[in-house]
Amino acid sequence: MNTRRYQEQLNQLYQKGLYRKIISPRESGGHKIKCSDILPIDFTSNNYLCLAGDSRIHQAVKNALDTWGWGSKASQLVSGHLSPHQSLRKRLAGWLAKDDCLLFPSGYTTNLCVLSTLPGIKDLIVVDKLCHASLIDGAQASKAKLRTFTHRDYDKLRRLLDRGGFEQIFIVTDSLFSMEGDFARLEELVELRDRYDACLIVDEAHAFGCLGPDGRGLAARADLLDKVDIFIATFSKALGGVGGFVVGPQVLMDYLVNRGRGLIYTTSPPAACCAAAETALDIIIAEPQRRQRLLDNGEYFRNLCRELNLDTGHSQSYIAPIILGNPEQAVTIANVLREQDLLVWPMRPPTVPLGRSLLRVSLTSEHSHKDIDTLAHALKRAIMP
Repeated sequence: MNTRRYQEQLNQLYQKGLYRKIISPRESGGHKIKCSDILPIDFTSNNYLCLAGDSRIHQAVKNALDTWGWGSKASQLVSGHLSPHQSLRKRLAGWLAKDDCLLFPSGYTTNLCVLSTLPGIKDLIVVDKLCHASLIDGAQASKAKLRTFTHRDYDKLRRLLDRGGFEQIFIVTDSLFSMEGDFARLEELVELRDRYDACLIVDEAHAFGCLGPDGRGLAARADLLDKVDIFIATFSKALGGVGGFVVGPQVLMDYLVNRGRGLIYTTSPPAACCAAAETALDIIIAEPQRRQRLLDNGEYFRNLCRELNLDTGHSQSYIAPIILGNPEQAVTIANVLREQDLLVWPMRPPTVPLGRSLLRVSLTSEHSHKDIDTLAHALKRAIMP
């Protein structure tokens, strides 16, 4: 095999400051992570409520392993659907006031399956350009016509919808955008959904567990859950686990069971993952102070950055981008911070648009104000020495 073309493309990425490699931390769990022989403060994790290392979840997993073992052995349509799967499905559907719930090995496979299965050849999918890659990939894999609109530009979205000529319209958005840290304006999207008789699909991956009553997400906070036709989220962010799920009307869930290749032809998530998710939900509901600390930390950091003239874009949450623009600068500053035991990850194209490379600061409920002060002042020195 001739691998020269791949090496050439990798060389080009390196020259542009876009080359990536995997780091291998030895230990993780809370807001600190052990890499090599140092213990930096971690601002890269989606473990927003620091539940990945919670001993109660560990115990739930151990109990499930003792009962069910590790592997689920088959797809959910064969023999991979066990009582822990059914319990979690029923709980999530009821908690989010939807007819039914389906489980997937990851949030990515959830989005890929939903978007590639439900829209048909006579349909239109419209997606915010800053939606997660899995939503874009799923839409591209469908037979429907795909159109994107500028981030939160709902006037452009309206113009796209005015053209008509489609049997069904699917409006797709993240609720909390994972790079910019801002929110979809769900009230406006619901208005468009009603006007054009569209199907509104909302990915709450970064909001689920953190926002809204009992952590049910941004739509619940806006009292619009009943207007969201398809609600998607993951167990890998606030819940500290792995896996994804979708809830919605019974007929659509039944259709996914019968036509969703991403569900039919993949092995079911292990029962232990379901046990972990249920325990995490118990903790999130019983300990609202975790969610409040997370929100307070996000506000504290954004206010501090404003005082220090650090650009956090339009962030409204515990995800705060430090906008730099230049990918090489983003990598350089991330390395400078790493030398100071501060772990912040540079985000470069294609993860973010060209000209908008940034440092993604991800706050957790367990960061202290001292941690946040240390990071903000180190950023100030690194960016504006």
